[in-house]
Amino acid sequence: MVLFGLLGQYSLSHLSQNVNRTPKPRREDPEIYDPLQENPGLIGINRIWLTWFALQIVGWGSVAFHGSLQWWSQAFDEVPMVWTAILHLSTGLVGRYDPFPLAGSSKNTESISKSMGWVANYLVPSLRRTGRGEAYTPIISTTFLVHAVTCSLLVTLFRGPSQFLVFHILFGSVELAGFFLTYTISQEASDPSHPRGIGYIKDCHSEAVYKSLLQRHQTSVKKLHKRGLWFYITAIAIWSTDLNFCSYISQIPFPYPSFTPHGLEWAYATFNPQGHAWWHLLVSIGFYHLGVLVTYDRMLAGYRTFWEGVERKEPGCLELLGEERVMGRAVGQKGDVPVVEWVYGWVPVVAMWRPHR
Repeated sequence: MVLFGLLGQYSLSHLSQNVNRTPKPRREDPEIYDPLQENPGLIGINRIWLTWFALQIVGWGSVAFHGSLQWWSQAFDEVPMVWTAILHLSTGLVGRYDPFPLAGSSKNTESISKSMGWVANYLVPSLRRTGRGEAYTPIISTTFLVHAVTCSLLVTLFRGPSQFLVFHILFGSVELAGFFLTYTISQEASDPSHPRGIGYIKDCHSEAVYKSLLQRHQTSVKKLHKRGLWFYITAIAIWSTDLNFCSYISQIPFPYPSFTPHGLEWAYATFNPQGHAWWHLLVSIGFYHLGVLVTYDRMLAGYRTFWEGVERKEPGCLELLGEERVMGRAVGQKGDVPVVEWVYGWVPVVAMWRPHR
């Protein structure tokens, strides 16, 4: 889990990479000013980074628990699991219901951020830029913060079977909600005209390029969802089997050939398949895929909302395109779209597809 948490944080470095593999012009692409990547808090990079960091804490907590089997180390294992799942779920919900959570202008936002402090900025971002509509980010963040604190207290206060039951009810509810979220993202990708898709860039590219990007979008979302869910469900099945039948499985005799003074004979030995270790590995792989899926959906929502705001001439969005910020660089365009890139064909990361300038 620690390694996959580090991998998740490392994957964020690919956001600035252009994975457009069409033939380049002879000159090099100019340096791009991307208003959202210059202000990563606008698209929830801090919350995503914190999710991957929390996954690392889960890994270290698991090491402590399995090494000591004490109640405090069990809490060290389970409490970060709750926080990781809640951060994962809240990232997706904020991206879907309040994808551009800043108030007024970025100048006001900077002063607000300094006064709130970095901890508060991670947990309770400020309000949206325009006064239209409800600002859902504080509501979502506060609700899940209260839920996480409540879960943490209950998990640490209870002991024995009651603690086991309380943890799995509270953690399982968030886990199921996360599954439903990723299922919703996957289903929406099947509809090319869905407003949460990449239809907003249709007028920015030729029909052939748009169809290629649309196919990539649909394929990547389905692939991430299916792989993540398959690994996760397999891990849960192995964990449940190991929990209930470990002693029985460990006593099953397995035959193997053995050379003795009397010749070749069959001997028997028992074998522990280490199901819990496989659970940790498979659930980490599954969570990484589902985490990248939520990250991709969050990035897509941020870029879509920003460029729609530019078209509506919202002051906060236009301010990010001001000359004092661009500083002579080529400005990112509406046709620049987040995509899922598969490193070595196996490791998914979120990157950018930009037309060559």
